[in-house]
Amino acid sequence: MGPMKRPAAASGATAKKGRTADPNLEKYRQIAAAVQAADGFPGEMLKLVASTVKVGLQAPKDVRHGYAEQCLGMVQEVLKAAEASVREKVAGLESKVAASDEEKAAREAAVGAAVGEVTQKTEVLDAAKAKLAAANDESAKAKAALQATETEQKAGDEALVAAADRKAKLEAVFGGDYALIKETTDAKLLKSFLRGSQDFGFDAQLMSAAESTFAKPAGERGMFDNLVTKELDIAFSTSIAAAEELLSQGEPAKAERAAKVDAAGVEAGVKAEAEVAAKEELIAAQKALSEATAQRKGAEKAAKDFGPELAAANKELSAASKEL
Repeated sequence: MGPMKRPAAASGATAKKGRTADPNLEKYRQIAAAVQAADGFPGEMLKLVASTVKVGLQAPKDVRHGYAEQCLGMVQEVLKAAEASVREKVAGLESKVAASDEEKAAREAAVGAAVGEVTQKTEVLDAAKAKLAAANDESAKAKAALQATETEQKAGDEALVAAADRKAKLEAVFGGDYALIKETTDAKLLKSFLRGSQDFGFDAQLMSAAESTFAKPAGERGMFDNLVTKELDIAFSTSIAAAEELLSQGEPAKAERAAKVDAAGVEAGVKAEAEVAAKEELIAAQKALSEATAQRKGAEKAAKDFGPELAAANKELSAASKEL
């Protein structure tokens, strides 16, 4: 009897039972994860390269297919780049940690400088407030002085204005209605003359006699009427001369009052400009203090954040060192 052969199915089952799990599967997974986590490459490319790790490494090197070698070449390139990136990161973190004392001192110094700047800006602001208060007071006084000189000018000039107005009216009546009424008789003209002369302060009896005289035709007027006319001539000329004398004597005082008003106006203008400048200085000082305060808060926050930042850097350095 010839030797018996094993059934094919039994042979296959025995072979299947004889297989063992690849002990490097976890390493493949770690390498693929490292590939996908690499920086500086497109995500889809890293995903593709990571998927070739197992295919490339599972076969022994002497029997690997050319495609597998290409895949491993890409894996190696990515991992070298990732390693370089991690080393650079580690170097940077080590430098940061090594310089922590200097950084801490620099941040504390920045806080001190910022606090000093706030103090200085506060002093500038206080000075600007005081300057504005003084400028406001001086401007108010200058305005009051201007108003006082204007009031004085108005009061002093009122008499001159009245004298000028009186002189003009006297001359108008003297050269107008009065000159005509002396040469002719006209009821309306006489009425106009009497109405125009009532504010001149002439003697009441003289004006009453003048009304009677000028009511007569010029040819019928006698010696008394001529006397009345003569007295009126004197009254007009005397009143006009008095007004001229008042105006003449008042001109120097008027000019002095005008000069005072001009000077007070200039002073008020100067003080008003100083007030505006002081307001602008105050605004600038407020802005400068606000900026300095913001810088101080930023410096204080940076100093406060130093401890947590250093702890985070140490933690990150530890993690990065493990990656190597």
